[in-house]
Amino acid sequence: MHSDDPKLAAQHIAPLVRPSDVLLAVGPAYDGRDPCAPPQLVLLGPGRPPRGVTATTGAMRWGTYSVGGNAPIRLGFWTSGELSAIAGQVERLELAAHLPAVQAQPPHLDIQTRKLLHDLRRGEVLAGASQAQIWHERLRLDQLHHYLTAIHLQRFAARRRHLLGLLEHGDTEDAAWMLTACAGELLAALLATVGETNPRRHWHPRLLRLNQETIGAHHTARVLALLRTPCAAGGAGAIHDALHDADLLHTHILHRRTAPAGPSARYDTVA
Repeated sequence: MHSDDPKLAAQHIAPLVRPSDVLLAVGPAYDGRDPCAPPQLVLLGPGRPPRGVTATTGAMRWGTYSVGGNAPIRLGFWTSGELSAIAGQVERLELAAHLPAVQAQPPHLDIQTRKLLHDLRRGEVLAGASQAQIWHERLRLDQLHHYLTAIHLQRFAARRRHLLGLLEHGDTEDAAWMLTACAGELLAALLATVGETNPRRHWHPRLLRLNQETIGAHHTARVLALLRTPCAAGGAGAIHDALHDADLLHTHILHRRTAPAGPSARYDTVA
């Protein structure tokens, strides 16, 4: 057993986990980003961490915790109350898929919440498997990719409207920047259609390459071109041409939304 084995990293905290707690190993090794990265631990439970688990770096979401007299470990802690509130947000996302009144004002999932949901979806349960399954169902983690696809398509539509407004005022430089933002939303939505729920945008190009066979070389090349091709020098005409490509990609993503998604568990291998 090597030093980055999650069971070794968690060996001192696992015995302290209460029946209502869940302990998971998460991070790049569990979602396809970097199979050699050391694991991070996430603890879910009521109130405070179990007795004997003491934060050594203050009241941070992610902190360094000391377990007894052992070496400190890096651990994230979320309370059951916080998870219940997130479950309520996810329920509204599900309603938004069916009710126009909710679609008009869909709930907002901030980046930290999306990171947590992704980690819970792709992490490895080290303790509290039955409670983990309860949270998996309450948070609708099997449907997370569908919600994220819808969220990113809504953001694309908003940024597209902004882009057109900038062009109307002759602001091609900011319009070109907004086109890149549009492409980022389309990339995130495209990844979500194949089950990729990682919200960390700096990893999206790598995840796109890992999923290129499923997504298709043509669509992969199109979204990368939108991200990397400078349009401001070509004026409004070049931006309109690129926006046409973005609209074609948007239509393709809409068609993919009902297709089977990729795995919700961690990857077995990473290219």
